[in-house]
Amino acid sequence: MALFGVSVRLSGSSAVSAGQTVNLNVRLLSWFNFFGDFRMYGPIMVIYFAQVTGSYTAAASLLAVKRLSSAAFEVPTGVLSDRLGRRGTMIAGAVVMVAAHLGYAGAAGYGLLLAAVVLEGLATSLWSGNNEALLYDTLLEAGREEEFPRHSGRVNSMFQIALALAAAIGGVVGGVWSLRVVVVLSVVPQVLCVLVALRVREPRVHGPLESNVLAHLGSALRGIRRNPVLRRMTLVSALRYSGESAAQLSPVFVAGLWPLWALGLWRTFGHGVAFVGFRVSGRVIGRVGAARTLLFGELFDNVANLVALVKPTVLSPVLLGSPAYGMSTIAQQTLLQREFTDRERATMGSLASLLGSVLFALVALAAGLVADRWGIVAALLAIQAVVFIALPLAWWVHARALR
Repeated sequence: MALFGVSVRLSGSSAVSAGQTVNLNVRLLSWFNFFGDFRMYGPIMVIYFAQVTGSYTAAASLLAVKRLSSAAFEVPTGVLSDRLGRRGTMIAGAVVMVAAHLGYAGAAGYGLLLAAVVLEGLATSLWSGNNEALLYDTLLEAGREEEFPRHSGRVNSMFQIALALAAAIGGVVGGVWSLRVVVVLSVVPQVLCVLVALRVREPRVHGPLESNVLAHLGSALRGIRRNPVLRRMTLVSALRYSGESAAQLSPVFVAGLWPLWALGLWRTFGHGVAFVGFRVSGRVIGRVGAARTLLFGELFDNVANLVALVKPTVLSPVLLGSPAYGMSTIAQQTLLQREFTDRERATMGSLASLLGSVLFALVALAAGLVADRWGIVAALLAIQAVVFIALPLAWWVHARALR
C-alpha cells in the first residue's frame, strides 16, 4: 500500500495475502505464456500469408510491418502499464491478440492481414515489459523479489513447450485439413489467454508517478542514463535480441547439412534444450549469481556458435541449440529488473525492447545483404560478431558485482 505517496510493503495478514497472490500470479503467468505461444500456424505463417495474398513479397512485407508496429507501440504501452496497471495492460493485450487472430483466420486478402499484423504488433508491445514487471512487482510486494530468477525461468519455459507442441500439432492438422484450419484453431488458445488474464491480481508496489506522460518518459530515460549498470544491461539486452535475427537464416544453414524432413526435428530439439535452460536457470543463478550466469552463458554460446559456423559439420545444427540461452535470458532479466525503478519499471523495459527491435531490424537487413553476396555462413558470422559486443559489457557488470 502507499502512505504519503511512498510505496511500502505489507505485513501480517496482508503478507499472507501477498504470498497467495504470488502463487496465483506465477501459475497464471505460466499458463498465459503457454496459451499465448501455442500458435499452430507458427512454422507455416509465411506460407499461409502467401497463399492468401498470392505473393511471397506481400507475405514478407506483412512480417516486416508486424515487427515495425511492435517497435512503434513499445514506449507508449510501457508508459500505459506504469500509469494504469499491469493487469489491465495484460488483459488489453490479450483482447487485441484475439482480434488479430480473428483477422488472420478470416482474411481473404492483403488488407485484413495488414490490419491483423498491426494489431498483433500492438498486443506484443502491450505485453513487452509489462508481464515481466507484473511478475517482479508481485514478488516485490511479498518481499520475495530474490525468487525472481526461479519463477521467471519456470514461467518463460512455458513458451518453449508451447512452441514445440504447437509446431508438431499444426503440421499434422495442416496435412490432414488445410492451412486455414490451422489458423482458425489457433484462435482458441488466444481466447484462453483472455480468461487467464482476467484472473490475475494487480500487484501494488508502484511509487508516485510523474504528473504527465512526457515527464514520466523523461524520468525513465534519465534513470537509464544515470545508472551505469542499467545502461550497459540495456545494451546487452538489445545486442542479444539482435542476435535472434539469426533464427531467420539458420534454417537455410541447417538445410545444407541435414535433409529437409529433419528441420522440424531440429526446431523441436532447440525448443526442448531452451526449455531445460529456462527451468534450471533459477537454481544456477541462485548458486553462482545473475551476473556470472549471464557472462559465462554468453561466452559458452559465442564459442559454440563459432565452432558450428567456422567448420560446418553434421553436428553443427546441434551446437546452435544451447541450454545457456535460457539461463542467460533469465539472468539478463533479473539484472534489469533489479535496476529498474518501481514507478517506471515497464517503461524502462519497453525502452530496452525498443532499442532491441531497432537493432534487430538493422542487423537482419545487413545479414540479408551479406548472405546474398557472400553466403549464409558469412551472414551468420556477421550476426555473431554483433552479439559478441555484449561480452565485454557483461564482463563489466560481472566485475562490478564482485566488488
